[in-house]
This record gives sequence, C-alpha cells and structure tokens, in this order.
Amino acid sequence: SAADGRRALETAVLIELERRGMAVTYLRTPEGREVDFLARSAAGDTELLQVVSDATDLEVAEPEILALEEAGRLYPQAVRRLLTSTRDARAAGFTDVEARYEPSENGLVSASVFARRA
Repeated sequence: SAADGRRALETAVLIELERRGMAVTYLRTPEGREVDFLARSAAGDTELLQVVSDATDLEVAEPEILALEEAGRLYPQAVRRLLTSTRDARAAGFTDVEARYEPSENGLVSASVFARRA
C-alpha cells in the first residue's frame, strides 16, 4: 500500500540521517501540520525533510509541501528538502522547484524544494 511505501521511505531516511550523526526529531507547525524530520548536524546545520512516496499524487504531495513551507518560516535558516521516490516534482504541477536532484544508494531522490502549485 502507499502508506507502507511511505513508512519504508521514512525509515530509510531516518537510518541515513542517524548514520550521518544528525540529531533528528519531527516537527509540528503551529497550524498543526507535521514535517517528518527536523535534523541538525554537529556543526549546527539544520534541515527540514518531508517524505513523499509519490510526488505526482497531488492529494498527497501538496499538503506535505505546505507543511514544509510552514516549517521553513519557523526555521528560515534550514535547508528544506522533499524526499521522494519519483523523479520530478514538476510532473505533479509544482513550479519553482530547485532542479537539483541527488540520487542516493538506497534509491531515494532528494530535491531541495521551494515549490508552489501551478
């Protein structure tokens, strides 16, 4: 199921963040939305990471990106990332997506996201 796929992706991301020595927690915005990971490195770098198994599913992706944008206002210095198993968020109708994709060994694709719905 889609929920199982998302949980598997979240677990893979958590393991990778811990392997990198990041301090990891989740974040709930004042609006009540959750961001999957707030990660901090020993050097003080901060990342907000949201896992979406399929960025082409607008009903799923749009609220996740909204949560990431809200969290970005709370942590303006943080790098915001949408982690997905799909290649291109533009296919989901999002614009202004930073076109830097970083495939990893575990099959995830990382895209830095500053996205708006078209």
